[in-house]
Amino acid sequence: MVIPSFYIRDDDASSPRMRSAPVHPAAGESSSERPAGAEEGPRDGPANAIEEHTSGWRESEIITNLFLGDLQDAGRFDGMIISVLPDAMEAAPKRTIRLPFLANGRATLDTTSALIDAGLRLDMPVLIHCEEGCERAPLAVAWFLKTRRGMTLDEAYALIKSRRPIVKDRRSWLGIYNR
Repeated sequence: MVIPSFYIRDDDASSPRMRSAPVHPAAGESSSERPAGAEEGPRDGPANAIEEHTSGWRESEIITNLFLGDLQDAGRFDGMIISVLPDAMEAAPKRTIRLPFLANGRATLDTTSALIDAGLRLDMPVLIHCEEGCERAPLAVAWFLKTRRGMTLDEAYALIKSRRPIVKDRRSWLGIYNR
């Protein structure tokens, strides 16, 4: 797949390596307590609204190497970043692919799904983000799970909400429900 160059901001084009997404310690555990090489499962986020307010959200791993997050997560994520913000960011992180989610929603979602699939096939960590990580980006991930992983939108949103409870179902933006 050819990606138009105006969508990509890569300040470090000479660096071909892509590191894995950072492993975050589990709640109450410092990173030094995790044994070397130990992996953490998908990140579920805070247990309740009080914890969310006090600790903040981090990116949520929906399936292996596919992360959903917000603007702040994009600033610290080390991997392929796809932004579905409606407006361009002035200080976009490196390796950001911008696909503004506007009136052509389905076309944007199809392109986003193809890019996610390409990144995952290369074993890259992929972050889809919008401003708050609860509307546009989850819709893009749900569309990917529907079109590339054979889930219904109900199944996709159920999986996403199990990993990131703050998600809002926005499939109505496309005029579809469970197709």
